[in-house]
Amino acid sequence: MTLPMSVRKFLAGMGIVFCLGLSANSDIKAEERESFFKEGEKGLVGSHFTWGAELGTSIDISGYDSSTFNIDAIFGYKNSLFRTLGMGVGIHRALGTGDNFIPVYAIMRTSFSKKPGLFFMSLKAGYSFNTISNSPTFGDTNASLGAGINLAMSKNFQSHIILGYEFRHFNQKHRDKYSIEAENVSLATLTFGVNF
Repeated sequence: MTLPMSVRKFLAGMGIVFCLGLSANSDIKAEERESFFKEGEKGLVGSHFTWGAELGTSIDISGYDSSTFNIDAIFGYKNSLFRTLGMGVGIHRALGTGDNFIPVYAIMRTSFSKKPGLFFMSLKAGYSFNTISNSPTFGDTNASLGAGINLAMSKNFQSHIILGYEFRHFNQKHRDKYSIEAENVSLATLTFGVNF
């Protein structure tokens, strides 16, 4: 069985990103790493308010030509357990058609440990305001689940890459305008972000 080109490109990108994450993590000097984890045991948090920005892409693996380029802003709370617990908003523009998706969502990111680590889980769920072709703006639910890799971490700055799965729900109005037979469209996501 031959995988679609978009899926093969995504899987190749996942391998590159994983190698970059491991390389970035291995570049930290041993004494810095030891100091960092000791601080983490005490709670490497700084301010509990966090905000950040992300750039990424969502690759349509359902075959409906709705892959997007994504820009997101995130605001929320952080502590030693939660990397981010808050809200986000984005502008996701379709690469082929120029359609716009504006998701507003709740977000939770955690490594399930109070000690800093290389990996974390990212969960987003919310509502997307979609403008498809020349139709009025309709709204639908969307959500995503991803695995994050930390690239740099300190009290005041963090950078990461997230590989994930996203779905967009299309109601009957959307399906009539967009010629989509499925209620949900599946996407593979790749995101680079920074938090302060």
